[in-house]
Amino acid sequence: MDSNLQTEPSQKRSKPHGKVISMRLDAAFFFERGVRFLERNDLQRALKAFRKTIEYEPENPINHCNLAGVLSEMGDFEASNEILLHVLKEIDPGMAECRFYLANNYANMGQYEAAEECVLGYLDADPDGEYAEEAVEMLDILMDEFGGGRAYARWEAKRKEQEQQSAERDGRHLLESGQFEAAVEWLERVIAREPDNTAARNNLSLAYYYTGQYERAIRTGESVLEKEPDNIHALCNLTVFFAHVGPRKSFEACVRKLKNVFPLNYDHAMKLGTTLGLVSEHAAALSVFRKLEQIVEQPEPALLHSVAAAAANTGQYALAKRWWKTLSQYSDMEEVAAYYMECVERAERLGKPLRVSYQYDLPLQVQFTKMRRRLQQADLSAWRSDPLLRASLYWGLRHGGEETQHAVIRTLSHIGDSDAEKALRAFLKRADISPSLQAVALYALQRMGARGRVELYKDGELTSMRMSEVPRDIILSVNPEWQRIANAVEQWLRTAHKSRYIGEAKQVWIAFVKHAFQRTDFTIGKPDIWVAALIYAVLKRHREPMRQKDIAEAFHVSVSSVSKAAARLSHFFVKMP
Repeated sequence: MDSNLQTEPSQKRSKPHGKVISMRLDAAFFFERGVRFLERNDLQRALKAFRKTIEYEPENPINHCNLAGVLSEMGDFEASNEILLHVLKEIDPGMAECRFYLANNYANMGQYEAAEECVLGYLDADPDGEYAEEAVEMLDILMDEFGGGRAYARWEAKRKEQEQQSAERDGRHLLESGQFEAAVEWLERVIAREPDNTAARNNLSLAYYYTGQYERAIRTGESVLEKEPDNIHALCNLTVFFAHVGPRKSFEACVRKLKNVFPLNYDHAMKLGTTLGLVSEHAAALSVFRKLEQIVEQPEPALLHSVAAAAANTGQYALAKRWWKTLSQYSDMEEVAAYYMECVERAERLGKPLRVSYQYDLPLQVQFTKMRRRLQQADLSAWRSDPLLRASLYWGLRHGGEETQHAVIRTLSHIGDSDAEKALRAFLKRADISPSLQAVALYALQRMGARGRVELYKDGELTSMRMSEVPRDIILSVNPEWQRIANAVEQWLRTAHKSRYIGEAKQVWIAFVKHAFQRTDFTIGKPDIWVAALIYAVLKRHREPMRQKDIAEAFHVSVSSVSKAAARLSHFFVKMP
């Protein structure tokens, strides 16, 4: 009876009047339960729920991370780490956030160096990730408050080594140091081994361009676009090449493409904006730089200057000054910002348009002034490896007038490295250079200690000679006046029956003009003054009975001029025992 009473109600309940809704038990169901329990701070039941998600979906790394998170909240950091390490080793090695969670756990366990390594691993794997800001803050705390930094030092050393290896693979290290001739040789070998190395191919096109091989530069850039039509580096390079050498239609086609893109990558966007500026598309450049400035958290000096330069080049002087004022607040940027603000103010006063370089270094003419000062101070390190200066020098060597080429060769003789030597050797192979330029290049190589054979044009034919065969007095052929002064002194001494002093006079004059060659501010003035001064200085040294007044009158120059010049020459006599 009792049995019948219990059965009947149950039978009635088994026939419900409404529609049955089945309960779907899956990972999503337990995930939602776990989240609700977490919100109530019911960690034990949340732990159970998230363990269930793993039972249903064992290959889903999110489920494992949720469980690790609950264990961390409960203070079981070791168990949490076991799960996180399992995810990275067995399920999803690319799940960068696991490294950030591990860093938190290790920090809570007091294992600060392990925490430092994990947070650096996270920043390496996902530098712009969801936890990037917190990771940087954690790294600062670990280093400042817990005496860390050892893992960071190892990470920084490894990063630099990898960067150097990468730069060597694609030839960037040579371009960045301005060694363009060497870059061509290196990159041609790289491309022969790795024909699909796009970075090396782009860099080779730049190296060809900087060494004046424009057709090869264009062909190389176009070969990149054939394989990768959207390669921003190749497109930017070709835009600059076509702007310089044409054809105009190709240049305009490149500009149209550039105006229709905006890369999210910071470096690519900077290259895009700079390229548009370099080819005088200043309004388009300003648009790119303003967009980029709005999306970066902390604008770098290069970007600040680029916005200001584009604004100045479009006549928006107030905007330009505002950005250069911001730039002046950065360390080591005060001089640059002040220079350009002065340029803007001068342009405003004169009512003239202003054209500003997008490179935030000081302009080349200002750099040359500073370079002269450094030469006098023997401080070459600051500009010897400046790639922008190198590019300008090589361009001037190939395309400048004779005076510019003389100045460039003089500067390269100071730089004196293997790439400067290669540039001078290549210059000597030109059939269109004057004897004076040929002499100055040979003297520069001689001064740099170049060895072996050098090729040059002689009597209309390309020939070669050993550097040991270059005359020791080749310096006199650099300037026709220098040679004429030497000849005039020799002739006077012969006529005066004092030939025994000719060798010494020539030696002193060569030493003096070698010194003069290094100075950009030296001018020879009236040649007869130096003829008279050299004769007088030699005769006086040997106590010959000759008055300064008589020498001056013989050459129709003033006594004071002879006195000053002779005093300068006196420093170049070999000291007597």
